Amino acid sequence: MTFDDLLAQLRALGSEQTRKTYLRHGFGDNTFGVSFAHFGALKKQLVGRGKDKNLAQQLARQLWQSGYYDARTLATMIADPQQFTPAEADAWAADVTNHSLADALAGLLAGTDFAWAKVAEWTQAAGEYPQRLGYALLSRLALQDSGAPDAAFVPYVTRIEQQLQTAPNRAKEGMNGALIAIGSRSEGLREQVESAADRIGPVVIDHGDTACQTPAIRPYLAKIWARKAVKA
Repeated sequence: MTFDDLLAQLRALGSEQTRKTYLRHGFGDNTFGVSFAHFGALKKQLVGRGKDKNLAQQLARQLWQSGYYDARTLATMIADPQQFTPAEADAWAADVTNHSLADALAGLLAGTDFAWAKVAEWTQAAGEYPQRLGYALLSRLALQDSGAPDAAFVPYVTRIEQQLQTAPNRAKEGMNGALIAIGSRSEGLREQVESAADRIGPVVIDHGDTACQTPAIRPYLAKIWARKAVKA
């Protein structure tokens, strides 16, 4: 499949209803309105057993350069994290202008060997979306990096406690999500996160013209740990 074929397919798969939903969520005007179900189907066509990783990576780069929200989202799903360099990650990060794309890019970059370095860099960057990307990446590592010690997360709990209430809106949302992800790792981290959450107080996020709600940390962690207990 060529890039032109893939872009044409994305354009054809878009719907006005989904596009309006994306606009309400602040994903930007440059979108076709492709559903995530369609993204998943396209991903299966392009990556997996027997598929050419180099071709998928080439397509991912072309998709990202197109500038379309849908194309960039698919790019994060088919790109190979092992073929990324820190410089390329920085270049993609500089293009992020909404929280959905920040979270999608974080999911990709969590598979790189420089993910922790980018967390350290981006969580201290100026600007709403660099920070959102940094904390979304921290959340991913909290959920996926089983080899990381609890001590790696403690400084971020402290920093979030100090900075969350004055952070830009979508960065604040990323911080709240990172606390929940960190608190789900171990009982010790859960205790630290819940204590920090008590000191932070209620977290108010502007979700725009949507029905999205901000999860309260203590009740959300209680549900996570209750599910863990059932599975155990």
